[in-house]
Amino acid sequence: MGLDRLTRAEVAQVLGVSAATIRHHVDSTDRLYSLACARAFGRLQLDSDSKSWQDYLRTLGQRFAELVTATPGLEDYVLRGPYEEGTLAQFERIMNEVLLRKPEFDRATAHLLGSRTLIMSAALHTPARNRYPDSQYPKPETLSAVVSWTLDAFLVGAEKMIDSGLVPTVVPTPDASWTHISDH
Repeated sequence: MGLDRLTRAEVAQVLGVSAATIRHHVDSTDRLYSLACARAFGRLQLDSDSKSWQDYLRTLGQRFAELVTATPGLEDYVLRGPYEEGTLAQFERIMNEVLLRKPEFDRATAHLLGSRTLIMSAALHTPARNRYPDSQYPKPETLSAVVSWTLDAFLVGAEKMIDSGLVPTVVPTPDASWTHISDH
């Protein structure tokens, strides 16, 4: 059962409980989806020995691309929310990891870099079998190389824009990613 096809009835069947039990504990399929996605996103390993913010985000992007490939439906949650507390804590940690490696950045810049890395990685996860005939299905290492190249291209461009002072002002909205940004 993937997150993209999650229903309360299926969860009840997998858990061996009645659908009424699931309905009692989770009031809607949307809420069930949000809770399941938060749990899946919580498996994203945020630790890294990377010394630079670029290497950290490259590692994070690769890991997230692998996670969304293994967890169909997760990308929509991460892109759109609404977010559970654990997910917000993960987002906060990503920003802190970027700031740890580049204290000169402000929180808005760390937010842009972290959120755009996740967005791009989610877009890169599409299973190759959706794009290629079976006879031409590329090897996993080829797909990994494409993800790496795309992340590198983004990070090189982002660094040049940041160095040039071209960082957009972040104005969080209720439907935007990481709306909890504040001056801590």
